[in-house]
Amino acid sequence: ASGASSVLPEAWFVKTETFVTGKPFPEIRPHLEAHKAWVANLRQQGATITSGYRVDADGRPGGGGLMLFRAASHAAAEQLCLQDPLVSSGCVEWAVNGWVAEVGDLELVDGGAWCEKQAALPDSPSRRNDPPTAGG
Repeated sequence: ASGASSVLPEAWFVKTETFVTGKPFPEIRPHLEAHKAWVANLRQQGATITSGYRVDADGRPGGGGLMLFRAASHAAAEQLCLQDPLVSSGCVEWAVNGWVAEVGDLELVDGGAWCEKQAALPDSPSRRNDPPTAGG
């Protein structure tokens, strides 16, 4: 070893979660909304992260959540998860694991239901920054 530190590429991590029993959804909802905004803010800051929920064969939610992201280490991944509003509020039981892409890799791009809903809001930053349309 040369003694010089080299920057290792960030690894993939997966956080799985399920809502705790005993908390009614109206009590969880504000923390869920804060979680979505937290993930969006991390993305705006350049983090490689995506978050969503699992559904059953009929498309109904209830299978819990999944967050896929990059971090420098397992300790850094845990620290990030502890900042998640759903975790810090005690609304979910969760676990974080490293994920190794054996075949292929992933590329995360903006999109998904949350981004589409945000873009449709009248005061959305993405709408304010849209180029003018022809005739408008």
